[in-house]
Amino acid sequence: MRISPLPALLAFGLLAGCNSQPQPAAPVAPQVANSVSGTIMLREPRALGDNARVELKVVDVSQPDNPLAQITVEHANHPPISFNLPIDPKAVDPLRTYAVDAKLIDGERRFLPVLQYPVLTKKSPSVVQIILAPEPTPAEKMYDAYKKAFAEIGTLKSVSGGGQTPNTSTAWDAFYSNGKVKVVREITDQYDDKANEIGRATVKMAYQNDKPWVVVKEESSGEGARPSTVIKVGWDDSGTLVLKDKMSGGQTGQASPEEATALYQHAVQALAQAQVKVPKPK
Repeated sequence: MRISPLPALLAFGLLAGCNSQPQPAAPVAPQVANSVSGTIMLREPRALGDNARVELKVVDVSQPDNPLAQITVEHANHPPISFNLPIDPKAVDPLRTYAVDAKLIDGERRFLPVLQYPVLTKKSPSVVQIILAPEPTPAEKMYDAYKKAFAEIGTLKSVSGGGQTPNTSTAWDAFYSNGKVKVVREITDQYDDKANEIGRATVKMAYQNDKPWVVVKEESSGEGARPSTVIKVGWDDSGTLVLKDKMSGGQTGQASPEEATALYQHAVQALAQAQVKVPKPK
């Protein structure tokens, strides 16, 4: 019996039809925006100087030194501050992560982002609202470190002394470690000719590398009275005056160079006076 080839041909045709089904199209790469824009706000509103400026960059977070785009907005003293950075989409790698690096500079004060703000790739937006917060100034960092040093005097050994003149009485104590004075506290009371107290000066002095580091002087009308004048001065390792705050009569400002120099010299004398009483390490 002769077998018809028709069933075999039909089966072959069905198999070929299955193999010739169209393949799914490759996914289309998401379109990259040609700009990054948005606004900048301060977390805590405050007055800014006329010369405040914002420096903005779009950076690859793995290579932040090579910005994709950057601009500077001058006179940025009235937030919210709008910005727009043109972007070349061809320069954007969709596999990389990009973010806006923002910095507001107002004199010695810098404001930095509270979060990272990704843009452009991996479903990140091209329009962002950036929140900035103040970074401590070098003077503030110095004063915070000084307060921490003073908080630790309870762990140090101490020596004390004092002296008198016809119209003043001074008492001081010094705190040391490994034979070196770290902190000196000094209180000087002033009296009139009838032995009535007319004023008090409290000076706190901290030292680093055997040199004055931070000095805080408070002047008041007497024991228990609120200070009417407070001067805070401090120097870095090179001797540059970094901290130079002054409050007097409810007004804030800066200590003068003469005031800073006088307090430095006073701290040098106080250190020498205290150091001679410190036992030498065995």
